[in-house]
Amino acid sequence: MQISGIVNPPANQSVIDGAQPIALMGKSAELLVAEIHGKYYTSSYRGTAYIGAAGGAGVIPPIYTTTAQVFGIWNRAGNTRNAVPQTLDVGIVTNAAEVVGSFVLSQSLNAGSALATGGISAFTSGVPQGGNVGISGGNTVSFTPSAATTLAATLLMSLNYGFFSTAVTALSPGGFHYDFEGGVIVPPNVGVWWAGNVAQTATFLPTLRWEEPPL
Repeated sequence: MQISGIVNPPANQSVIDGAQPIALMGKSAELLVAEIHGKYYTSSYRGTAYIGAAGGAGVIPPIYTTTAQVFGIWNRAGNTRNAVPQTLDVGIVTNAAEVVGSFVLSQSLNAGSALATGGISAFTSGVPQGGNVGISGGNTVSFTPSAATTLAATLLMSLNYGFFSTAVTALSPGGFHYDFEGGVIVPPNVGVWWAGNVAQTATFLPTLRWEEPPL
């Protein structure tokens, strides 16, 4: 049986239920259900995936409920794209006897489209790198590598990575990698932040990859 399709970038709008479109293929004539170059290759190649990293000095993750967040993304109200986290990687910069706790994601709902009292009132913007390295720009989702002032955020999810203590100090199990597998979608009007379930004292270097498909 022969399988045919069309080589094109992903559609810039959703396909309605019941439609019978031509199957989409990548630049190597592969159906885009295949991981011929890795599952994130097409979104990186097509310029819809972005990489946001904190500065080399790193940041100290706050407790998730604080109004002072240090790392995350804001999908502004009115945007025509979702933000879909792909992976989160965190390395350690300085070990200051980490507080026993876990990494989490927190969320700011009704985050608005612009800085405002009662929403996100301050936001230090960073410039993410395209997943296709050297090709930057085009992102519609705002990224902060260092500081944002929000209303008190609420817990979204645990990232299944924790710190445990001994009689002497607190120990980190090592580097952290989390693949979201498409299980989290950040729609317009929402901000999502990397934080701790308790405030930490050690400094870490987080990097978030995300994709921006159309609604």
